[in-house]
Amino acid sequence: MTGIAVIGTGYWGKNHVRTYSELANDGVIDNVKICDLDEKRARELGEAFNIEYLTDYKELISDPKIDAVSIVTPSATHSQLAKEFMEAGKDVLVEKPMTMNAEEAEKLVKISEDTGRILMVGHIFRHHPAVKELKHRIDLGEFGKIQQISSNRLSFGAPRKDMGVIYALGIHEVDMFCHLMDRDYPDTIFAATSRCLQSNIEETAMITMDFGGIRTYALESWLMPAYGKQRDLVVVGSEKTAKIDYLKPQELQIFDIRIAEQDYDGNTAFNVENEGSYTIPIPYAEPLKEELRHFIKCVEDRFTPISGGSIGQRAVVMAEAALESARTGMVVSFI
Repeated sequence: MTGIAVIGTGYWGKNHVRTYSELANDGVIDNVKICDLDEKRARELGEAFNIEYLTDYKELISDPKIDAVSIVTPSATHSQLAKEFMEAGKDVLVEKPMTMNAEEAEKLVKISEDTGRILMVGHIFRHHPAVKELKHRIDLGEFGKIQQISSNRLSFGAPRKDMGVIYALGIHEVDMFCHLMDRDYPDTIFAATSRCLQSNIEETAMITMDFGGIRTYALESWLMPAYGKQRDLVVVGSEKTAKIDYLKPQELQIFDIRIAEQDYDGNTAFNVENEGSYTIPIPYAEPLKEELRHFIKCVEDRFTPISGGSIGQRAVVMAEAALESARTGMVVSFI
C-alpha cells in the first residue's frame, strides 16, 4: 500500500485532497497527509476529511509513511519542491505547468532519471474518458485522415497575476493536439495574444499549430462573458467528425458527415454527405480520480506515466514557443 501527501490546498489542491481521501476510503491507498503554509486552511481541510495536516513540507521528506507527493502549489514553486522530493526518494505528481521555463523542466526530467523516481505531470485531459475513447477511434482510422482540430477554452473572470492564458490554459491544448496526432512536437507553432488589463499577462490567445499541413487551432480566453464556461474539442476527419465537451466526460459526439469530391467531365465538384449525428455514451469516471489512480499504479508498479516528465517538459517548451511567437509575430519551427 502507498502513502501520499498533498502539498498545497488551494482551489485545485482541495480536489486532490478530496480524491485521495476517497481512494483511501476505498482501500486504494492507506495513508494521506496534507501540507500548506496557511495553517488555518490546512487545519480546516484536515478536520473536514479527518486527515493529518502540517505546515512544513520538509517534515514529509523524511517521513517513512509517505511514498509520493502531489505538488499543487503555485507554479513558480514546482521546480524546487519536485527536485527536493525526488532527491529524497519520493515519487512526484506535479500539477501543470510542470515548471515556468523549459530549462527547469529539463532539469527535473534529468533528476527523475538519475534518482529512478516517478515524475508525473497533471495533464488531466489525457485521463479524460471521452478523450481516451476519441484517441482509440482515431488510432483505428474511424475518422479517416485528420484534416483539422480546434478547441475553445473560454470563460469570464479576473485574470491571474502569475501567468497568462498560454501557460494556464493553452498548455492543455498544445499537449492534447500532439497527443491526438501522435507527435512529440508540431512542425511549427504560431500565436497571437491580447493584453487588455495587465501589460505582461495575456488574457486571450489564439494558438495555431501545423502538423505537416494539418492545422490545429486553440482559442484561450478569460475575457469571454458571452459563452459562460466553455471547454470543447472538435476533430474533423475526412470520414467523420467528433466533438467533446470536456465538462461532460461521459459522452462523445460523432458527426457522420464529410465532403465528397466528384469529377464531372473533368470538372471537380464537392458535395456534402450527411448521415446524421449520434452520441456515444461512456461510463462516467472523474478525470482527476482516473489521473490519481494512474499515479498510484505507477508508484506501486514502477512504470512510466502516460503524462510523464518528458510530456510535461515538451508542453512547457511549446508554451514558451507560443509566447515567443506572440512576442515576435513570427512562426516558431520545431523541424
